[in-house]
Amino acid sequence: MRRILLAIFAATICLLQIGCWNRTELNELGITAATGLDRVGDEWVVSYQIIVPTVTGTGQGGGGGGGQPNVFVFSTNGKSIREAGDLGYMENPRRLYFAHNEILVIGRTAAEQGIDQILDLYFRNIDARETVLVAITDETAADILRKMVPPEKIPGSALSDILRKESNFSSFFPVVRVYQLAQKIVSDSQAAGVPEIHVTDGNAKALESLDVNKTTSPPVKMKIDRLGVFHRDKLVGWLDRKQSYGISWLTNQVKGSTVPFTCPKTSNTDQKIKGSIRLSGAKTKVTPIKEGDHYTMKIQTQTRGDLLEYMCDQDPSKPETIIAIQKQISEAIIDAINSGWEASRKMHVDLPGFANKVHRKYPKDWKKIKDDWEKDLNSVKLDIQVKVKVQRPGLFKKSFDMLLNKKGSDGE
Repeated sequence: MRRILLAIFAATICLLQIGCWNRTELNELGITAATGLDRVGDEWVVSYQIIVPTVTGTGQGGGGGGGQPNVFVFSTNGKSIREAGDLGYMENPRRLYFAHNEILVIGRTAAEQGIDQILDLYFRNIDARETVLVAITDETAADILRKMVPPEKIPGSALSDILRKESNFSSFFPVVRVYQLAQKIVSDSQAAGVPEIHVTDGNAKALESLDVNKTTSPPVKMKIDRLGVFHRDKLVGWLDRKQSYGISWLTNQVKGSTVPFTCPKTSNTDQKIKGSIRLSGAKTKVTPIKEGDHYTMKIQTQTRGDLLEYMCDQDPSKPETIIAIQKQISEAIIDAINSGWEASRKMHVDLPGFANKVHRKYPKDWKKIKDDWEKDLNSVKLDIQVKVKVQRPGLFKKSFDMLLNKKGSDGE
């Protein structure tokens, strides 16, 4: 009986200890919305964007007029990333909490010198999230984190939302997360693309609101401008929007996009854009075909969409008109794919990941050619087949411009 009572007493003591001895109060945490990493000489510069809960909870700040900002940003230097982070506690009273961190911004200097230490940190520590979005900047990451993104309260969350929305609705610059970036640069292709956040000038002649201290347009704007190309762990170049769009098609990352077109059967002198198709689904299959000592990539792309804008004379309800429009969209997609591949090949970087396809289909041959794959990229050819299906031509059989011209001619 005595032993039973002692056991019950010991179990009670253990239960009372659970969840209490190492607790951290909420007001002791610094909730991090974004992280920035830069290099200055041999030192790392780590920047944190910390949410101010008292301001965010009351809806104050973020709009000027003397209100306190919703976030504060501080930067620290160190010989290593972790040392720089720990030195931040010399000026930050709260323990950094990364569960809500949504984006990692890497400065150009750090990206050019190599991101291997960054990836090692994220996969080695339990408090780092490998699912955060990654972006780079031609400036410093610290400057990007200090910029506001009206009308949102938390700039870090706004930047991650910009990346996601662009990927879902335009697909020029697909999003990439930390673990995806690591997977790409250690794969057979050893290449990855990361969107660049660029700061542009705002509207210099913004309309003023009733409050003279506020304007309807910010003095600066942040936007996605280019795609940074990584070969292994280093930034080696950039792709513009069209080139990056082609890589999106090659890597099956087009979720939604709008493609403009000219009117079918128009003369060479009239090449104005008169319509657009909203693509709502796309699928690309890449199959390598060995031809002697070289390879041809068979690109099979299927996509569908709706007719959103149409100001042409031809009747969009007729099959021949739809076929002509589908042909134009196919040619535009093929042109983007070729543009992206040519830009990637000139850098000697396998950004579409063709090496991974060759390795899977021809594993024995891959062992022989993997060391010279980057040199053999110039001999790789593309066989592109694009099928476009216009599902809905819209409610109008004729364009609104035709209705206006018809009314005008009837009145003469």
